[in-house]
Amino acid sequence: MATTDGSGTARGAATRAKILAATAGLLGAREHDGADGSGPPRTVTVSEIARAAGVYPNQITHHYGSKDRLVLDAAFALFLRDTTRLQAAGRRATSAESFRQVLARTALAMPSTPLVVRALASAGEDDAQRERVRLLLAVLFRQSERYLERIVAEHGWTSPSGVGRDARTFWSAVFGAVLLADAGVTGGPSDLDLAGTVSIR
Repeated sequence: MATTDGSGTARGAATRAKILAATAGLLGAREHDGADGSGPPRTVTVSEIARAAGVYPNQITHHYGSKDRLVLDAAFALFLRDTTRLQAAGRRATSAESFRQVLARTALAMPSTPLVVRALASAGEDDAQRERVRLLLAVLFRQSERYLERIVAEHGWTSPSGVGRDARTFWSAVFGAVLLADAGVTGGPSDLDLAGTVSIR
């Protein structure tokens, strides 16, 4: 028997949205949860999410299957929201060189970038989680490619490598830089030429 809070119902959709928004809010607040504001982030628990969303813990499992899936979706929701800031900053660039530099600086400064990198890294060997990662990355790459197409057309610039490859290479480099920095590898993202991964001229 279907419940009134089933995933396919209007009430179910509202509950899903409430859980996702609550998780995103907790993730954003926990990004720097050390005593001095610079410590490693503390992960959120199912009970904290349920309390923030005003739902029962079993509703989280019912709608998202697992906390990892929920955290991944919430991190990506924050990340895609932040990319609108990146796009706005890029539109103000007056040259291809400044455009590439703005993209690199803004992507690394976005507070959701470390969150989404950690969520991606947590996929592990879970096939369902890995498939979800592929889907979300495809959305990111598609949106980024369309954005680069518009920018190139508006300014009369060119992309020798193709905007699709530019988008995938850029985000792969950003995520890799953050992952290495998280792992404590000497030489952080600032030492990498992220702007150089975009071929737009």
